[in-house]
Amino acid sequence: MADYAFRTLEDRQKLQALHETGLSPRELSEKTGKTITVIYTELRRGRDGTRLNDGRLKYDARVAQGIVNKSLERRGRKAPHTERAAN
Repeated sequence: MADYAFRTLEDRQKLQALHETGLSPRELSEKTGKTITVIYTELRRGRDGTRLNDGRLKYDARVAQGIVNKSLERRGRKAPHTERAAN
C-alpha cells in the first residue's frame, strides 16, 4: 500500500508555496524533511503543464491532490472482465 509523504492538500500547498519561491528540490527536501526522491515524485505528480517565470514546470497542489484522490478511489478494484460464452 502506497504511503503518501504529502497527505493533505495543506501539505501540498506548503510545498507549492516553497517551490514558487525558487527553491531547488534539494532545498525543498531540507525544508520539508522529506527525501529528495519524494520531492521529485511529488513535483512530477503535480505538474499542470505550465511554467513558472524562471522556466521551471509549475507544481499545482490541487492537481496533485486530485491524482492522489483518484488513485485512492481505485484501490482494491479488479479490472472488469467479460464472461466467456459457453461453447
